[in-house]
Amino acid sequence: MSHLLAQDWPGKQFSHPRIKKVVVCGRLLHPPLYSHVVNFPRLEIPLRGCYENKIECGGQILSVKLKPGSALFAAPNCWNLPTWKPDLELASFLFGAKQIGISVVRSQRQRGPQLTVKKFSIPTPHSGPVLPLLEAMSQLQTAGTGPEIFPDLANALLRCIRQLLRQPALPATTGRAQRLLESICVFLQSHYQYEITRDLVAEQFGITPNHLSRLFQSHGHMTFGNYLNHVRIDRAKHLLHNYNLKLDEIAARCGYFDAPHFCHTFKRITKQTPAKYRSDNRSYFPVIEATGSKRR
Repeated sequence: MSHLLAQDWPGKQFSHPRIKKVVVCGRLLHPPLYSHVVNFPRLEIPLRGCYENKIECGGQILSVKLKPGSALFAAPNCWNLPTWKPDLELASFLFGAKQIGISVVRSQRQRGPQLTVKKFSIPTPHSGPVLPLLEAMSQLQTAGTGPEIFPDLANALLRCIRQLLRQPALPATTGRAQRLLESICVFLQSHYQYEITRDLVAEQFGITPNHLSRLFQSHGHMTFGNYLNHVRIDRAKHLLHNYNLKLDEIAARCGYFDAPHFCHTFKRITKQTPAKYRSDNRSYFPVIEATGSKRR
């Protein structure tokens, strides 16, 4: 049985018109609070309605509105800040090291926008055109060139994903529990900036909180809380290395309620304070403030 036949989607959504425009996110300015920023590439395609975002482009924060036929691409560590409007349907592709996470997000009009998410995942191929296409898009984003090429690359990427979904599912080389854990890890890596609890994540994946804990202890060799903290501290390192944000701002962007809690966790995991890490690992590249002025 193919991946696609195993589910009644996302084949239906992929029948929409070709992508004619791609909005490319940058990473120069400070990522706003609750912005989406992860260390793997992402492609987001509105299927219905209007997908509103704030992004960084050329050292400026822009407001963009995407409709079907357009897409948003974020290279690793680039950010976007979505505004969820009612009647929006969005396809989101997260290209992780082990899995391609595919989600269809629907924003419904029920006393304000309410989000529902349907998730699917396939193994990330380690051969073929998918990784070279993603690398080409990321390199073009870094160089700030080739905007006219992005639609062709995005359409080629979607064709590859369609083909992967139609292929017969290969015998699993890892157990079901390990694959479920990997999906949960991708979810945490994508949502670390929000308030996350064990119960909420368990509900998202249709399992009990105790089952979730056993997955991490048996297959992840650490607790759920420890893994989430490691994800958050890894993102904090990126912010300390690349941006002139205050510690309380970094704490908020990484899902911590206050700077003391963040500093305590950071020191426990890294064996040094955030300030010491920043002084030892200052980026050699110019850091651009939210006003657009460069600092070294």
